[in-house]
Amino acid sequence: MNYEWFQDENQIKLRFEIKNTKSENLDIQVADVVVKVNVLDKKFAKTIDLLAPVLEGNIKYGADVLEVTLIKVQPGKWPQLSPSLSKEELIQRRKDAFLRKDQEIQAQKKLKEDLKHQFDQHATKEQIKVDDRERNLIKLKQEQQKSDAVSDLYNQIGQDSKFKQNEVVQQEANDDLIDEKLKKYEEFEKQQDQNQKQKPKESQPISQNNDIFTNEDIKKQEKQAKGPIPEPRKAAAVQMTFTEKVYPHLAAREQHFKDAPVPRQKNLPITEQRENPLFLKDKADEFFRNKDYYSAINAYSAAFKYDNQMFACIANRAACYLALFNFQECIDDCQIIIKMEKKDQLYDKCLKRLKVCQAWKGDLDDALIGDLPEEAKQIIQNRIESNKYKNQGDAYMTTSQYQKAIEMYLRSLQNDADNELSLSNIGLAHMKLNQIDKALESIEKAIQKVKPFLQYVNLNPNIGRQSSFAGNEFLLKNLMKKSNCLFELNQEQDALNTVKQALIIDETNAEARSIMNKIQDKLVKQEVLKLKETATERLKQQKYADSLELYNQCLKKLNPQEDLMDFLAVLLNRCICCFFLNQFDEIVGSCTRGIKIIQIQQNKILSFEKITKEQKDKLQDFLVRFYVRRSNAYVKQNQIYHAKCDLQEALKLDPQNEQIKKDLEKLK
Repeated sequence: MNYEWFQDENQIKLRFEIKNTKSENLDIQVADVVVKVNVLDKKFAKTIDLLAPVLEGNIKYGADVLEVTLIKVQPGKWPQLSPSLSKEELIQRRKDAFLRKDQEIQAQKKLKEDLKHQFDQHATKEQIKVDDRERNLIKLKQEQQKSDAVSDLYNQIGQDSKFKQNEVVQQEANDDLIDEKLKKYEEFEKQQDQNQKQKPKESQPISQNNDIFTNEDIKKQEKQAKGPIPEPRKAAAVQMTFTEKVYPHLAAREQHFKDAPVPRQKNLPITEQRENPLFLKDKADEFFRNKDYYSAINAYSAAFKYDNQMFACIANRAACYLALFNFQECIDDCQIIIKMEKKDQLYDKCLKRLKVCQAWKGDLDDALIGDLPEEAKQIIQNRIESNKYKNQGDAYMTTSQYQKAIEMYLRSLQNDADNELSLSNIGLAHMKLNQIDKALESIEKAIQKVKPFLQYVNLNPNIGRQSSFAGNEFLLKNLMKKSNCLFELNQEQDALNTVKQALIIDETNAEARSIMNKIQDKLVKQEVLKLKETATERLKQQKYADSLELYNQCLKKLNPQEDLMDFLAVLLNRCICCFFLNQFDEIVGSCTRGIKIIQIQQNKILSFEKITKEQKDKLQDFLVRFYVRRSNAYVKQNQIYHAKCDLQEALKLDPQNEQIKKDLEKLK
């Protein structure tokens, strides 16, 4: 495994070139003086011994490059990356380093467990306090309610006692009245007794004696009543009104009220509904009609769980899977019905669905087995013949005979014009021949063949892609081909939109990410070029503030490592604007930044690009110009010593420059 290393005062960077792998297949272990990189899918590893202890920093992987950043424990430059030790000493050193790493991990794990235990204890105590507080509040509330109830009861008793006192006073008055009446009755009885003694006795009818109350009965009733006999109720006139009728010929009830609702059957309890297969199947059918296929699948599965003889649920579930392009799941359900060997309506439906899924998956020979309509057989047979020529074209492609491959693919399309694989491969062959327009046309046709079938899957991330994986892979590859073609035709924005569609299918695809980064870099450079041209025009028009703002926007969009020369050129032009705006501190800052970037590049520190002789000469020219412009800014700030130092450094780099010599003589 090849690697490069770069350093500065505070950190080390290791750069490994690892092709055709994914980030999840990389295992990086850092143990103070050892770095170990394992590539799991390639089954190889690289161990690097470090001169001094480091700490783990940032780890990035992209564009087939792994970048590991390490922080130096003791800042300073290292004379070399690895120590000069024997093999046995290095092995023991690695063991000790990994042992310390394990001990550190165990210590951190124990500390984490202790902190969690303390947190749990604290949380439990706090919860107990909360529970006690709530319990006390409830108890206080209950006692308050009890106190209020007792108070209300006593108040009510007090009111009842006052009422009874009034009743007693009234009762005593009534008793006095009764006593007076009794005295009158006694006198009356005595008078009657005397009259009876004086008059002879007359017989009375039994009926009259039985119907008439005697004085004794009256006395008994009055004693039991203990109160006056109430007066008879008085008659009174009552006024009654009726609702005015809106329609004279209809009753008021029919004009103002709706009809009474029809009584409905009581619903089953929820637990019984969930276990009722008929209810679940009805709900599933309703979901299917509303195109809510996932809910329908769940309901059909639950119904079959409670009634394993309801095979219509399996057949309908297969239809749901087919609607979601989950072909393997549809095949599994259809085979359950077909194995029953009942030649009924369910059998016919499932057989057709099975053949559709097999044909889509590419199992054409299996799709031809069984009873099929003649038209369907002819379509599948044409695809089989088409694939024969397509395979011959693939053989020519492997030997770089692209023109012959195109001829075979065209013969394949004569048998089956809808063969998306042949269309895609024709586009690839044209790309190899640098016939970009023809390649783009064929690739676009291939995309349009499969896009309608996979659009539902690609635009719904919640859908499982197990059954439609092959179709999605095909669409992904063709979208990337289309993006490359558009990029070659300088249609960068269309290329970017196309590769974004590819990333919707697989957002982790490294090739698609690389294409998108390439397009975005070109778009940024185009935008920076336009800004730079506009800024230069404003500089010529002596609109220094506007020009400075545009140069600042360019710096934000440029990367010093990837766009080094453009970045340095913009920094130099920015210094010109600042000079005319008397912003000398800004000139010093920009020049210092440019000088530092060039020195790092020259020392190959924190850089991953090899420097050619032409680049070295250009960087040296930039460095001289930065020293001169910073010197001019120091002169304007009356910092003559610093200005002399910068001119001397510039003269060392360019000894034949007469202008620098003249400026240096003036400062002396």
